[in-house]
Amino acid sequence: MIKDFHEQPFSEATKLKLDIFRRYIREWVSVFLTESPKLRNVFSVNIFDFFAGPGRDAEGNDGSPAIIAKELKSFCDIKAGLKAQKPINLFFNDIDNDKICQLKTFLKQIACKRDCCRANYSSWPFSEALDQRYSIIHDKGSANLVILDQFGISDVTPDAVKKLAACAQTDILFFIPSSYLHRFQKHPAFVRKFDLRGQNLDYNTIRRFICDYFKEKLGNVQYYLAPFSIKTGRNIHGIIFGSGNLLGLEKFLRICWDMDAQTGEANFNIDSDLSRDGQQCLIPEMNTFRKIDQFEKDLKGYIQQSNPDNKAMYQFCLEKGFPPKESKKVLDNLQETRWLSVVSILAGEIVRKGAFYLNSKEIPRIRFQKVEGAS
Repeated sequence: MIKDFHEQPFSEATKLKLDIFRRYIREWVSVFLTESPKLRNVFSVNIFDFFAGPGRDAEGNDGSPAIIAKELKSFCDIKAGLKAQKPINLFFNDIDNDKICQLKTFLKQIACKRDCCRANYSSWPFSEALDQRYSIIHDKGSANLVILDQFGISDVTPDAVKKLAACAQTDILFFIPSSYLHRFQKHPAFVRKFDLRGQNLDYNTIRRFICDYFKEKLGNVQYYLAPFSIKTGRNIHGIIFGSGNLLGLEKFLRICWDMDAQTGEANFNIDSDLSRDGQQCLIPEMNTFRKIDQFEKDLKGYIQQSNPDNKAMYQFCLEKGFPPKESKKVLDNLQETRWLSVVSILAGEIVRKGAFYLNSKEIPRIRFQKVEGAS
């Protein structure tokens, strides 16, 4: 008999996954709970944990509901003077009613006692829970963070993600164990649900494919997705983040790059240990085709084709998985090697080196272009 997940200590992978979540919710709460003229049309802030569990593991380590409650309490305690006057609604769901009863008791001990924090509990299957809460998520006056745990992967289909992506100001985090995907990618029921026929997926990089697959299934919905992989022993787990806002994507990518300074994508070497033709090279540094090499190649092609302004460049880099700090390193190098020229849109003059204006608040100021004659 398989032991219940919450009756065991969390694995190192689960702890790292929850640490990423903790870091992101801290950023997210700070944005949406701080009084700001830009958020005057946001009337409620909502966090949904659709696979909540009892709130902690067998050793008392905090699960996602406890992290949510503690981060909110910390914000209210430390930044009460900056807090916007709007309700914070927490929606915890688990199909196991016993776990919800445990969660209620636990959160009463640790949660913020202010009237602004309101907890709601339910014990529905995921599809029913999503239907019941969807009108709240879809409301244009709400800001939402939606947590979908790995145990719901059979329910978290592209259609469910697309439904959430259609909601304004809604970020999502969902967790995928690669072992599950690797094992069941050829199972008839799984193939029908995820349409993976004919795909030969590498175990290490399977989340890249799944993330791209979800992007494709979003169709014309403007929504940004990014993956992060976590390896412990032979097992690999994945996180996929989604946001309709570039600033949300930037914040998640910054967290990922803090954890992985090479690719911002994993806690291990996600790329092959072999060169691209599969043969070992005598120069060790050439045995891995680095993500940054592909990024520089794509960046050059984009500049040559589009001569983008800084706003377009900001979006391009984020969609490639590179936040401004990492993008700037590549752009600095292209400038130093005299491949890249950066020109003021208004004055038509070359701007000072390193002035790229890559952030969510900037208006179009400069244009990126290849230096004539550069190879």
